[in-house]
Amino acid sequence: MKPETVGIIGGGASGMAAAIAAARCGDRVILLEKQNQLGKKVSVSGNGRCNLLNSRPPVYYGDPAFAREVLGGDPAAESIAFWQGLGLRIRFDTEGRGYPCTFLAATVLDVLKAELCRLRVDLRTGTEAADLRPEAEGARIILSDGTELHADRVILSTGGAAQPRLGGNESAKPWLERLGHPMIPVRPALVPLTAEKKAISGLSGLRVKCGVAMETEAGVLLHREQGEMLFTDTGVSGICVMQCARFLPDHERAILRVDFLRDLYDSQEELTDDLARRARLFPAENPPALLRGLCAGKLAYAVCKQAGLPLRGETSAQLTRDQLKRVAGALRDYRIPLTGTEGPERAQVTAGGADCRFFRPENMESRLYPRLHATGELLNVDGDCGGYNLMFAFLSGIRAGANGRQEGNQ
Repeated sequence: MKPETVGIIGGGASGMAAAIAAARCGDRVILLEKQNQLGKKVSVSGNGRCNLLNSRPPVYYGDPAFAREVLGGDPAAESIAFWQGLGLRIRFDTEGRGYPCTFLAATVLDVLKAELCRLRVDLRTGTEAADLRPEAEGARIILSDGTELHADRVILSTGGAAQPRLGGNESAKPWLERLGHPMIPVRPALVPLTAEKKAISGLSGLRVKCGVAMETEAGVLLHREQGEMLFTDTGVSGICVMQCARFLPDHERAILRVDFLRDLYDSQEELTDDLARRARLFPAENPPALLRGLCAGKLAYAVCKQAGLPLRGETSAQLTRDQLKRVAGALRDYRIPLTGTEGPERAQVTAGGADCRFFRPENMESRLYPRLHATGELLNVDGDCGGYNLMFAFLSGIRAGANGRQEGNQ
């Protein structure tokens, strides 16, 4: 293929990767980013440590089959090779999460920007694309100031609606819809959940290791996770909770069922027996004191309250076997009625986006408009926490930029 002019809209993870891949193939690349700097979302990912990839089997939703085709047989190895080609070394933790060896997102941006400069990519920050108009040969990109750019190929890397303060938006949605591309409604994924106050009262700031299961009010299981949960002023957070968020139903109430003592007891009966033993050892204590050594004090009070104990000066010696069973039940099955999510502002990523069936996984090209590509979170692909979303963003950008060609060493 002869060198082309490639216009890339969006200077996030997939846009920068696409620009590097295209420039390495000899193309002239113009990278447009409406924010005043590239990679704002990358700079805060992983709490500033930038979890770039995961060596474990990929976990994706939306269109997971399409994601697997894009990623290829060994996405972790390909990702590592890409980063090493930029001079970045990767460190892995015990969960397979890969980070820059410095554990600093700034290091990631440094090597990306250095390569973009080395390859003489035309970087235009603070430049917003207002419209896109495909033509017989390529497309015209109309900027917000009214000027126009012609590109032989256009790569849409505008991302999703998560974190609008960092540039998250759905700016490409009307362009794709006008061109006939179906869009799957966008919703927050990987986001804290809001809950009824009664179940979380007094617990804000508490972190607990637990198992969680999200169900409809009718008892239909929606998703199950385990890990660390954080109580907040408005609900619950933590990785295990955020990975449930994408399954929250739109028009039906849901309940988060929490097991605070996962794997500590073989049965509910064993736990009840232990509580009875504690009551005999500490007969003058108040009921929440029975849970000392099992959970934090303020959680013990909330558990006893949900179990229906009166908590008006009663002692442990006064508790009946039935009351102890209810306490055991609340410890293993604490109910948190959910009211929604904290929205795209707090989401790490959004679910939904452009229907992947209308794009070619080998180069991210539109099946409706040749020479138009889409990458990353703009597509209906979202992954679990752990580096899966950034890994898909960078590799999908590489596919689009290279456009089926072998990268050179420009």
